[in-house]
Amino acid sequence: MKFSKTKPFIFVATVMAVALISKFTAYEVKADAAVKDQPSVVVRSASLNSDKTIKVPERNAQRENRVTSTTKKTTLNRGGSGLNQAGPKAPEGSNNVVAYAYKFLGKPYIWGASGPNAFDCSGFTSYVYKAFGVSLPHQSGSQYGYGKSVSKSNLAQGDLVFFNTYGSISHVGIYIGGGRFIHAGNSRSGVIVSSLSEGYYASRLVGAKRVLK
Repeated sequence: MKFSKTKPFIFVATVMAVALISKFTAYEVKADAAVKDQPSVVVRSASLNSDKTIKVPERNAQRENRVTSTTKKTTLNRGGSGLNQAGPKAPEGSNNVVAYAYKFLGKPYIWGASGPNAFDCSGFTSYVYKAFGVSLPHQSGSQYGYGKSVSKSNLAQGDLVFFNTYGSISHVGIYIGGGRFIHAGNSRSGVIVSSLSEGYYASRLVGAKRVLK
């Protein structure tokens, strides 16, 4: 009788153990499936790819803005519209100063530059006249203090012509004859020939000086 009581107990214990193992196995399978279906890895990878795609153009745009900003600080528009009225060579009968000045026609305008590859207005006139033994300061207002005053009707080739473009004498060029002058106009035009009768210059002409005898 003792044996028969033990046998049902063993059978019940076995059934319970099998049920527990099956439940635990099912839980593991369900847990693995959840991990397998977890999209976190895919999302993280996509996020990294998106970051790479977005950040590079942003850095480039910032760099372009900095370059543009720096460029604006190193150039300055001075003078008029920059209408070029010059030919490729100095006019017939030009004196030495005008002929020499024409060698730099088309060179870029950069504020503060004094040649030979770039000029601002007073940098251009001082560079040209230096070749003829005349030392002029690199400032248009100061250059106005040199030489002998000349009226507009008595202008001759090589005379300096001065303009009030910013509330004071702030632009200068070299008269070449025929009512025209060569100068470092602005950052759009560079060294160019313009007319004294052009509206911008006609209304801003202050005077002229003869620094060569």
